[in-house]
Amino acid sequence: MYQKRCKADRSSFISNHIGGPKGQVTIFIIVGILLVLAVTLVIFVRKEIITFKPEEIIPTEKGKVENFITACIDQVGHDALVRIGLQGGYIELPFEVVNDHTRRLDISPTLAVPYWAYGPETFIPSLPQIKEQIDDYVEENVRDCLFSMEAFQETYDLIEKSELTANTEIVQSKVIFNLHWDVEIRSKGGEIITEVIDHVAESPVKLRQVYTVAKAIVEKEMDTLKLEDITQDLIALEHPDVPVAGMELSCSKKRWEVETVKNTLLELVRINVHELKVKGTDYVAFPEDLTYYQNHYIWNVGSEFKYPAVSVLFNFDQTYPYTFGVTPLVGNKMQSSQLGGSDLLSFLCIQTWKFTYDLVYPVLVKVKDETTGYTFEIAFTVHLVRNNPERGEAVPRPSYFIDTVSDEDYCEVKEIPMAVFSYETVENQDTGVYNREPLENVETSFTCLRYKCDLLKTEYDFAGRGNVAGYTANFPYCAGGILRGMKEGYKETWERVVTETGKEVELDLVPVHEFPTSKIKIVKHNFADPENVGPAVPLKKGELGLIKVAFRKKDDLPRTPFHESSITKSITVDQEAVETLDALEFLAKADFTYELEVTVLGGEKYIGGYKGNWNVPWSALRDAEEVVLHVVSRDTNNEEQMFDLMLNVGEYSKYVPGPEIKS
Repeated sequence: MYQKRCKADRSSFISNHIGGPKGQVTIFIIVGILLVLAVTLVIFVRKEIITFKPEEIIPTEKGKVENFITACIDQVGHDALVRIGLQGGYIELPFEVVNDHTRRLDISPTLAVPYWAYGPETFIPSLPQIKEQIDDYVEENVRDCLFSMEAFQETYDLIEKSELTANTEIVQSKVIFNLHWDVEIRSKGGEIITEVIDHVAESPVKLRQVYTVAKAIVEKEMDTLKLEDITQDLIALEHPDVPVAGMELSCSKKRWEVETVKNTLLELVRINVHELKVKGTDYVAFPEDLTYYQNHYIWNVGSEFKYPAVSVLFNFDQTYPYTFGVTPLVGNKMQSSQLGGSDLLSFLCIQTWKFTYDLVYPVLVKVKDETTGYTFEIAFTVHLVRNNPERGEAVPRPSYFIDTVSDEDYCEVKEIPMAVFSYETVENQDTGVYNREPLENVETSFTCLRYKCDLLKTEYDFAGRGNVAGYTANFPYCAGGILRGMKEGYKETWERVVTETGKEVELDLVPVHEFPTSKIKIVKHNFADPENVGPAVPLKKGELGLIKVAFRKKDDLPRTPFHESSITKSITVDQEAVETLDALEFLAKADFTYELEVTVLGGEKYIGGYKGNWNVPWSALRDAEEVVLHVVSRDTNNEEQMFDLMLNVGEYSKYVPGPEIKS
């Protein structure tokens, strides 16, 4: 059987236990206990706030003082790192660098970067040396930093109980500045507040990483001569304005201005050195179509070399000191050498050239910690001697110096007053013609060794001198300079000058007349014997005519005529386009007799030619519309007959008409 449960009313249960007398007493007891506890707690808290002991203020004041000192360590340490980054690992440049400008790259009047490599030697500061410099800098400057803080000075007095001793840690991910400095801090009333001894500050700069990258680059450069190889490749590219070696079938000498060649090469270096990347660092990859750059301008410093948070930038600027030299030179110009053009080879002229370059220049390397923006700069020199990498000696050739004065610097120092006069001079000793008149607007330049100064243009009636053209100006000192005069329509002239106070130099410019190649026609006459000379026949396609005129003065050396000009005449389509830009140059404003040589080639085969004197009246040449040159030729495959024609072309030329000048 199930036992029945007793039913009870909940309301009556509560009523029985609380509502009764005993329940009320219990409630009052509990409330009383709670009130006692609350009052006790309030009294205790109030007592604790009021009764803090004086020595228990120390942690708060000590923290303030430590913050002041830490802030100074952080500021001074940051300054030290910035200086080290800007000056290749040095806070203050060593004495030997300060007193030897060949040991540093001057970026500005107040900033210089020491060369970590110069010639065959390296000058790389070690990390312990850099740490020692930071320690010294912190020890020397933290005290001044702290005392310069007004808030600190207004609140505290400082009693030093030890010297400052820094111990910088250059770890992989940061720089830690530890400073032992026992100081006692007192209030302005003389009460001792606290004593602090050891202090620490940190910088997120990854100095060890950027230093390691910079050191590896210099060591790899010394081992592989990477920058020299790049420079050598730039010269070997055979830029039109940087000739190296070549050959051309022509009787006209090829010439290059040294200044143009130098500036072109330096610009090539500037642009391409900037493109060099270091494998394993942070850089923007070359486009896929630039395979040459991908293969030659990504530098593999080492298989384990991996610094993805570091970038490297190489820089050369033409304002940096450099050495440039090129040989051979004729005066201050580069020109080709001629083979043939005389004696048995008068019908064939070949221009050849081979130049060797010296180039020594500095490269500034900026290694950047991309996580903080910190930059570490170093420099080293690149040496190319006679077109080849060569770090064996710092100076490539005895006549050149790594810190040579620039043209601008040399030309600024002008202290020797001289006068220059310019004239148009027309002279033919054979006919007795001589005329000399003042010539204005002649551009002048002065060359002394490798330095070239652009000077003034001559002016007519300068300084009120009347019927003269010239100027007076100060010149730089030179024991053997060359003064040049140039004007369009005149042969360039020059005079050797030793600069002396009050000296007068005269420049005589000879007028010339350029006759376009397109207005010159060559015709052939088949020659069997003096009695059988064929009619005039134009050149065939593929045949080439070489034309040379030369005028000699009585005192000229046999192989160096006073005036010489050569052109090439061809009827091929390509040559027609070129020859309209070319011209045969004659002396102007008088009659002159020239030595004329015309040679006609068919491929490598001699076809015919002309050799003789040609009297050219100026009145006819000035208004000429066409010049026809007649040559003697032979329509035969007999080598003996052709060799006879070549040897005796001067004699056989008498049987064909002379040159014709048509108006």
